[in-house]
Amino acid sequence: VECLDARALSETAAVLYTADTMGIIKVWEITKGDDTPPRWNSRLVGELKHHRTRVDDMIYGNGHLWTASTDETVHVIPHPAPAPTPGAKAIPPIQHPTAVKTILPLSLSPLAEPYLLTGSGEVIRVYDVSSPEEPELIAETDGHWHDVTALRLWIRRTEVEGEPCKVRVEPWVVSASLDGTLRRWKLSGKSFDP
Repeated sequence: VECLDARALSETAAVLYTADTMGIIKVWEITKGDDTPPRWNSRLVGELKHHRTRVDDMIYGNGHLWTASTDETVHVIPHPAPAPTPGAKAIPPIQHPTAVKTILPLSLSPLAEPYLLTGSGEVIRVYDVSSPEEPELIAETDGHWHDVTALRLWIRRTEVEGEPCKVRVEPWVVSASLDGTLRRWKLSGKSFDP
């Protein structure tokens, strides 16, 4: 198992997603038993096979499973899958020139912005996914000297000097890399400032 994520259904039930090196995502139903002490039981309920190779990152939110893979793609899959609608377009994979190690969908963050950040090779890319069927690359930057392995949102809160009880809130992205460094990037509109 390379990565996992879950979504709660209730206090006693959840869906667990596990992804492996073969690109297969297993979907598990997890339920809390009536035993004493209580035990959690799992049952395999499905498999998603939209990647050809290892899934490196996976995030569930707002009815979609976001996945990044060494097959050089990012997929956004509605899950559970809705009933087919005539004329509806499937969400296409977002192609990259190298393996995608990490993703950060800002729509699932407190910012709730329609942007997706990806780490592919040493490059960080920003996509506008306000229309998931037609994602648009809007920015990219050479983030590190080696593969970007993690992207996380950091909301920086600082007191405003000379103004008691006022707090400045700034969104930053923190990136980690195989080059052994962490970098922070101030989000300003659709671009990054190191």
